[in-house]
Amino acid sequence: MSIYGIGTAGYPMTGYEPRKTPRSAAANNYTNQMSSVTQTTQMSSGTFELHISNDTDGEAVGATCGSDYSVTVYQPNDFDPANPVYKVKVWDKEGNVTERMVDVSKVDTRSSDFIDMFAYTSHLSASGEYPNADSAFMGADAIRHGADGRSYDDLFQKTDWLSVVRDAMQMQFEAKNLEGYLEYKRFLDFLEQ
Repeated sequence: MSIYGIGTAGYPMTGYEPRKTPRSAAANNYTNQMSSVTQTTQMSSGTFELHISNDTDGEAVGATCGSDYSVTVYQPNDFDPANPVYKVKVWDKEGNVTERMVDVSKVDTRSSDFIDMFAYTSHLSASGEYPNADSAFMGADAIRHGADGRSYDDLFQKTDWLSVVRDAMQMQFEAKNLEGYLEYKRFLDFLEQ
């Protein structure tokens, strides 16, 4: 499982602690059925929770968060590698949850939202098909948005991720960072096959 941004610039470790998710009366119907552990930390834009463990949904294979959201990709308990469908849960800053099942074999890298692409790259990394796919994807998206730039609404916007990776590759080239350029070039080549 990957957790992005924890302990890096803009995401200090101060206040980082596991705790049980508070449950509202309205959410009790669903949340009483699960045991959800969260990680809480303080950022310049406020506090956020990263949901990483949930026995009901399956094993978390990817998790990320921003100033007003948290996203976790779960490999369901009945996961079939021949039919790679993952459960993705997105929490907004009020704790409201949106769930989506993502068939990663059908993700269009030229026109998908962040949620589908994050599920796809989490799958590539967890399966070993492309071990650093999640890191390359998150790095390219961070170049596009900045450390705190992505918001909850951005998660649902269709994007040409090949262009995002090309832009990250070009930025590395212009910065004369050959290692970074080659990393994004390999990722782009993989996505284009």
